[in-house]
Amino acid sequence: MRKSEYFPQKVYVEKNSLDFPLTKRILKNVGPVPSEVIDEPQEVLEDIKASKDAIGEGKKYLLISRQKGKFVKPCPCTPGYLGCNYFILNIDLNCPLDCSYCILQHYLTNPLLTVHVNLDDLWRQLDIFLNKKKHRTIRIGTGELGDSLALDHLTENTADLVSYFRKKRNAIFELKTKTVNIKNILKIEPAPNIVIAWSLNSLKIAQEEEKDAPSVEERIDAARRVSDKGFRIAFHFDPIIRHPDWEQGYKEVIKKLLASVDSARIAWISLGSFRFPPSLKSIIEERFPRTKIIYDELIKGKDGKLRYFKPLRLELYKKIIGFIKEWGDEKIPLYFCMESEDVWREAMGWIPKGEENLEAYLSSPLG
Repeated sequence: MRKSEYFPQKVYVEKNSLDFPLTKRILKNVGPVPSEVIDEPQEVLEDIKASKDAIGEGKKYLLISRQKGKFVKPCPCTPGYLGCNYFILNIDLNCPLDCSYCILQHYLTNPLLTVHVNLDDLWRQLDIFLNKKKHRTIRIGTGELGDSLALDHLTENTADLVSYFRKKRNAIFELKTKTVNIKNILKIEPAPNIVIAWSLNSLKIAQEEEKDAPSVEERIDAARRVSDKGFRIAFHFDPIIRHPDWEQGYKEVIKKLLASVDSARIAWISLGSFRFPPSLKSIIEERFPRTKIIYDELIKGKDGKLRYFKPLRLELYKKIIGFIKEWGDEKIPLYFCMESEDVWREAMGWIPKGEENLEAYLSSPLG
């Protein structure tokens, strides 16, 4: 388990990114870590991709770059399953943690930890996007293509992001993490439309499959401290993974969680079972030869991803929903990530009438 903040072995700065304020802030905060200005990262990438474990090797280095495309994109919900109308900000790419099941191993072609520093373009794109959606409440956040807080001691981006979104009353902004890097969050004044979220799992999965991540207990304690500060918090049990004594494992974590934090401060809890593109299986086998999670009873779903048989997913969901309702407030909003209408009906007892209905359900704490 990682016991200290992440620092890269070296920082690479693209020449056209050198003069941005965020670049200067990062170079100051990395301290004695060496840095090198490069014209473009291709040569560095070729060296890393030639190593035995390009994904693991890429996590040792930080690339400072410009986002040349869109910062704001819809969450890539899977075809054939209900989406939750979530939007993501692509500021940081990749993650210093190394979870065996991580989809980024398959999804990202650039293994370097990357920070996009042209924030003026971000604010401009966000202004346009939120103005177009001004008649709806939008859920938007970081943490899909990189951990929201893992690099915050270097970037200090959370202060800028919260400062921007606290004024945007048609947006609920979420920072999602597996870390306990909350030092900067605790310096910020809370706002009702800001949510700090943690990904959680059973103790066994966290210990065996979430390399370099803080323990579940440490994450829950960080959530308690952030909640005590006045922020709303959220939790993501995704991926839920079957393993020996999984029922007791998830029961233990949920009981610990709901004894530690005030249910009234929880904005939502999402649930999603283990699923992955078939091409990720060989990557996991090569990088994590001791893992057993990819050898369970899996079938190819409507989206082409491998996932548990529907009866197994329903068993997981019903048990976990039962634990949450037993120890938490009945009013905690629960939702599935990438699940079918049948599973919603059988496990939740209702089906959202489209993405906007689910959006309204998850936005209801704002009133």
